[in-house]
Amino acid sequence: MKRALLLSIAILANLQVVQGQTSAATDGNTVFAVFTSEAPTIDGVLDDSIWLTIEPITGFLQIWPEDGAVGTEESEVRIAYDKDNLYFAFHFHDSEAHLIRAKNLERGGRNDRDDHAYIGLDTYQDKRNAYLFEMNALGTQDDATITDEGLTIDSFSWDAVFRSETRITDDGWTLEVSIPFRQLRFPKGEEIEFGLMLSRMVNRKNERVIWPHIGLEFGSSFTALAAVSQYGTLAGLKNVHRGKNIELKPYVISGAQEVRPDRAFQSTESDLTGDIGVDVKYGITSNLTLDASVNTDFAQVEADNVQLNLTRFNLFFPEKREFFLERSGLFEHGNARSTQTFFSRRIGVNENILAGARMTGQIGRFSVGVLNIETGQKIREFMGSQSTNNTVARLRTNVFPRATVGAIFTNLDQNGQFNRALGGDAQFRFWSSSEVNAWYTNVWQTADSLNDAAGHASVQIQNDLVGARASYTSVGTTYSPGLGFVRRRDMRQTTGRVSYSPKVSIDALPMIRRLNFEVDGEYITGQDNEVQSTEIQVQAGASFDRRDGIEIEYERNHERLESDFNIRRDAIIPAENYTFQNVRLSGETDSSRRLFGSASVSTGEFFNGNRTNLGGSVGFRQSRHLQLEASVNQSRIDLPITNGKFDATTLSLSVLGAANRKLFAKALVQYDNFTRDIQANVRIDWIHTPGSDLFLVINTSYHFTADEDILFDPRRDLVLNNRAGVVKLTYLVLL
Repeated sequence: MKRALLLSIAILANLQVVQGQTSAATDGNTVFAVFTSEAPTIDGVLDDSIWLTIEPITGFLQIWPEDGAVGTEESEVRIAYDKDNLYFAFHFHDSEAHLIRAKNLERGGRNDRDDHAYIGLDTYQDKRNAYLFEMNALGTQDDATITDEGLTIDSFSWDAVFRSETRITDDGWTLEVSIPFRQLRFPKGEEIEFGLMLSRMVNRKNERVIWPHIGLEFGSSFTALAAVSQYGTLAGLKNVHRGKNIELKPYVISGAQEVRPDRAFQSTESDLTGDIGVDVKYGITSNLTLDASVNTDFAQVEADNVQLNLTRFNLFFPEKREFFLERSGLFEHGNARSTQTFFSRRIGVNENILAGARMTGQIGRFSVGVLNIETGQKIREFMGSQSTNNTVARLRTNVFPRATVGAIFTNLDQNGQFNRALGGDAQFRFWSSSEVNAWYTNVWQTADSLNDAAGHASVQIQNDLVGARASYTSVGTTYSPGLGFVRRRDMRQTTGRVSYSPKVSIDALPMIRRLNFEVDGEYITGQDNEVQSTEIQVQAGASFDRRDGIEIEYERNHERLESDFNIRRDAIIPAENYTFQNVRLSGETDSSRRLFGSASVSTGEFFNGNRTNLGGSVGFRQSRHLQLEASVNQSRIDLPITNGKFDATTLSLSVLGAANRKLFAKALVQYDNFTRDIQANVRIDWIHTPGSDLFLVINTSYHFTADEDILFDPRRDLVLNNRAGVVKLTYLVLL
């Protein structure tokens, strides 16, 4: 009785504080946050007095599987705030709570394999950019930045400092979230409004619900989360405190390595190193943020996946370094992974990053980004004749709703030699997920003969049922932006695609939810208009109700080689015309299950010979503390040339172990039969305080010398290439 009386008094006190406003949800797609003078305890238990005074947001509708239908499980959300934080309380009812999927404890890991929730905040209400916060049913966090209504895996590189806790109960799961206002950028004003999107995933049902409703015409159930122009409105935020918004993250690092300097396998060299550095984040204004880094180190970054190149073009390895990934969408220009005006992995790969700064934010209707980094071998070379300067400037603005224009400038300056690129781009989204896109970039180099340009234009008509796309890309013979990535030069490429993706009635085929049919064509000439390549692909597939899928594909290629190329060091394909075709069958199971996998096989002609590709993976989610994944990919090639019969094989094993949400480890072991190297990367991360980490990283590489790959004596047949161990401690200081 005494406890009930105290609770009643607390509720009445909060009612007076919010001055009678007890409803979070009003006026259709507009909701009001409720002010509280007493912050809720973020523990996942919704017993705080403020939550008892707020009428919840309900009415979540499905995106998938039944677009527009009411969710099969009830969802409730309450929103409150004080001067420093924005608070969310979720109650996700579940009639079969014992089946809730919750196993990921790795921050930034595969929350998509669990029941999870999203909060989207368009803080400038510009209808194109937003912050995205993700939490699974264990409270494990991830976060992303949406740029121009675009959302990819790389978008999830942003690391915000916020709090989230959950409880799995008999009737579902509850979630409390606290987002500091200092982590967000928003305009000045005593009263502000944000764009708002809330979403929930019931994983075992493959069911995503959302508020406000955003239909499949805006993309898949995942990419529809980025349709910022369709967000609702969060109102009622008054007199919030932004703070000084200065973040310091110093680091200390120490490590040792042993390296074999040549491939003679005679001796090794050892080295012991140590260093310090600091990262700084400063909110210059409410709209602009400056990030600076001195003596930057990326020892904790995960290893690249091994790739074997069986083409005559460059391979693409994605960026994984946090400094470059945050707000990376703002700097995108060109065709992703093909002809990019700016590609951050060109910076600091062969040299150390001595110091760097990046400024991003909003100035009125303009999104701005400026990046300046000095690289070299040693910190004493900073701003000297031996260092290299890397500069990027980016500008984007809305010209009218869902239409954007922008410009980019890059400069690479080294030893008096320069490479500069200037480009412009425009994008217009219309209807739902249809768009027109165009860009152009010109490059100037110290040697005038190397100046050249590239450009692209495309139009896409897309809705939930049908799609069509046409594009044209031209890349000059010597086009080479010093800070960009170009897979193929000297080409004029025309592409086309049509697709048809009908949904299937549950009564007609209970297990299949969607059929997918697609035809793609590509026609490539050189700048001299001589045909270089053509390709036709025909695909048919089915998506099942639990994220299982199967696909069959037919492909016909024509390649005209103007010069010989080495498909491997001792095998040369001669210059001539080739036409070949193949067929591929692939399938995968739902990766959120305890045991999952995928498999593919393709066979057909290849440069007047034959090629068969075999691939497969298997994963086992043993518990929230242990998860394993293994994969194998092999190409069996038989060509009518010297040394033309060979295999190209890669093997990998990934092990994720987690004690809790603050301590987890990941190991990646890889092998390929071209280098015959076995590589291992082990990364242990202890988040000792929010935003601060202690990393232990161990890298090893051994060369396999035995003739037989199956049975071997590791004492004799494995020879050390290199090994290194690094300890790195970071600590976040908020001022």
